Amino acid sequence: MKIATLTLNPAVDRTMYCGKNLKFGALNRAVAPSVTTHGGKGTNVSCVFKILGIESTAYGFIGGDNGDLFLKLLEPYNIKTDFTRTKCNSRMNFKIISGDGEPTEFNEAGGPIIKTEKEDILNKIKNIIGETDFLFMGGSVPPGIEKSIYRDIINLGGDKTKFIIDCDGEALKLCMNNKKKPYIIKPNQFELEQFTGKKFDLENNFYIEIEKVKEEAKKIYKETGAIVLCTLGEYGGLYCGPEGIYYLRSPKVEVRGFTGAGDTFLAAFCAVWSGLLDLFKKPPSEKGVPSADGGGCRQIPAQHKIPQPPSNAAAFATPFSEGGLGAQKSLAFAVAASAAKVTKPGTEFASFGEMIEMYGKITKENG
Repeated sequence: MKIATLTLNPAVDRTMYCGKNLKFGALNRAVAPSVTTHGGKGTNVSCVFKILGIESTAYGFIGGDNGDLFLKLLEPYNIKTDFTRTKCNSRMNFKIISGDGEPTEFNEAGGPIIKTEKEDILNKIKNIIGETDFLFMGGSVPPGIEKSIYRDIINLGGDKTKFIIDCDGEALKLCMNNKKKPYIIKPNQFELEQFTGKKFDLENNFYIEIEKVKEEAKKIYKETGAIVLCTLGEYGGLYCGPEGIYYLRSPKVEVRGFTGAGDTFLAAFCAVWSGLLDLFKKPPSEKGVPSADGGGCRQIPAQHKIPQPPSNAAAFATPFSEGGLGAQKSLAFAVAASAAKVTKPGTEFASFGEMIEMYGKITKENG
């Protein structure tokens, strides 16, 4: 099975940790070392797939010194890449996490992308799309690229390729109004609110509001046929598709880095649901990572280790209710993987063992 990911506007992400009394217009001192990591929805999906023992190729735009740093930060994951170089410098984003775990983001626009650079990446996609089973596309669209880009790429594909979209605003609406729909969309709460024109006050009226979220997801699936995976931050996530609709709340964890949590959720769900990852029979094995220059083999750094699951991993397969076990197991693992990820700084990802440990906690809590 061939998998590709596309990130049109990747970034170098810098995460700062400040105290509880964070104030604008004043000096704020960090309470812990800052973390610099790569950022980009498609590349994040490729990194999580690699941790789960699944190969993919990451496409996208990179340029300048920030682009060089971005590639350097990707090296420990040893993912396959085929980026298009741009004249513009890749963007840098800033994430600030306050003492109570509340995240604040400042994202540069990126770009501008020029015509020849756009043509180059579209030619690459055209060349691989006929033999690609899953194409993950996501993130903001940089200046110089039309908001219709994801829709236009969907229209390039045949019946073989399943398009999985994680974007927002006009780009998402153009995809969903297209004759050929995405296979899966993955909005977060804000993006779902944007798309539906409705607000969901989960913080103050959770039990009523979560039912409203479910109803909107069901409406989207019924009208378009696109499977809906919706991430809801600390409130977990839901699936709506051919197996029904399922919601699962996330366990409480200490937030150290929220960037990449949704991408982890998406990759983890698709890995299990597609059968590429069998949690209970064939876990990914820990292997050395070839060096960038091809000379020899270096070990995966400690933060990226891929340990074997616990010996009692099969006990974690307990279903929550009758029917739809594929989607339910996949959702549980996705919520677990996302929860494990946010305990890591920046866009550092949890190991497979940490995902499994969190999955065990979730299944135990949900019976």
